[in-house]
Amino acid sequence: MASLGSHANVWETCLQLLRRRGYHLKVELLSDEEDEEDETGQDAWLAEKDGFTFWGDNPIELLGLVAVYEDTRPEEDRPYWWSVKTVRERPSLREQLVDEAFAAQDARVAEFAAQRERDPEAWEAEIRAAFCLVGGEIHAAGHLGLPRVEMRRILTDPRLADLRD
Repeated sequence: MASLGSHANVWETCLQLLRRRGYHLKVELLSDEEDEEDETGQDAWLAEKDGFTFWGDNPIELLGLVAVYEDTRPEEDRPYWWSVKTVRERPSLREQLVDEAFAAQDARVAEFAAQRERDPEAWEAEIRAAFCLVGGEIHAAGHLGLPRVEMRRILTDPRLADLRD
């Protein structure tokens, strides 16, 4: 379980950290609360320092972009300055991590199916405990390390009819 996650309750911490690091901060209000037709508007969070401007959809993204800048330390604003330290390999790190996540997820699905065969009562109890702890199909699936589609399949079991949304 993550001890810190991306949530609006972290925004103030990110903004204060950026300010302590000497960044000039501002927000551009792109959405119009009075214009109900504007469903695509999203505020832009900006940080400026040493001739560089960083833009994010929220303060957490903004802090991440500043971290790239502080790691790279470009002398001037050239195209793609942020990718100077990026190693170009195949598969990419992103692809490797996604492949590992799918493999772990597949193993968890197989492990959970085997538990159902070995000890159906414990299997059911684990599902019910997840629902009690975090509520709802999506959160229970995440808590159990299962994909949502697998959780939906599991919930077709007649013993779990009361848990279906």
